[in-house]
Amino acid sequence: MHIEEIDRYKMACRLSRHDMKEYGISHIDLMDRTPMARMFFSTAIRLCKAGTDYEWPGCGLTMEMKFYDDETVVIFSERVDDYVYNLRQTLLTLDGEQAESLEEFINLLNIASEEEQRNMIRSFEKNISEVQ
Repeated sequence: MHIEEIDRYKMACRLSRHDMKEYGISHIDLMDRTPMARMFFSTAIRLCKAGTDYEWPGCGLTMEMKFYDDETVVIFSERVDDYVYNLRQTLLTLDGEQAESLEEFINLLNIASEEEQRNMIRSFEKNISEVQ
């Protein structure tokens, strides 16, 4: 596995087929987020964060996966802009009151300072985890 920093709070893990075999995971595991994939994600996130010389915010984690013939790239991010992008993607799947509430939250995030955004995201994530 090769880890590279894309931007502050954004890292890419490049996995060859050999790496995936070594971790005991397949593309299906990654897409379905099987227990083996979740173990891999935890390890990869820990390694990504350890590979930087700054502290990560600890909220707003997003993940993007890209599948190529010769490698798989998993991108972990705690950037607010990536988090908002993912919220907008979720917004497209909602309707009615849920969509209105999420859109209002996104609009509030867009006008807040980064510190306020992080506090809002932490609160949002806490509320979501309590509902589950």
